[in-house]
Amino acid sequence: MDPITLATVALTLLATKATEKIGEQLGEGAIASAQQLMALLQRKSPDTVKRLAAADDPNVIDVEVVEEELRQVMAADPEVRAAVNATAAAARADEMALQHLTKLAEKIGVVNLGTVQNQTNNINI
Repeated sequence: MDPITLATVALTLLATKATEKIGEQLGEGAIASAQQLMALLQRKSPDTVKRLAAADDPNVIDVEVVEEELRQVMAADPEVRAAVNATAAAARADEMALQHLTKLAEKIGVVNLGTVQNQTNNINI
């Protein structure tokens, strides 16, 4: 899973207060890193934070829009890029958190498990 997807899912969990329900499944490092990223985004991109906080259910957040906003903010601000990468690294470091984030990402349909290649088959009869 790419860093932006991991960070988006972690932010989604944090913004919707889902970590209160599943706090035992997420590592403290992942939660702390997501909180730092959320605070940074509050300063740098408040609209992104508002969009995350507006949803009561992580399944109804338009993840693609949030990911695109994160990509734009990351491109413009190296501090945000570092925070997103730190959040992704913290989530990867905690195996339980990574498994949970992967399950949530699958549930909301944002999993990228690898490259997709088009295959062309030519049949001569």
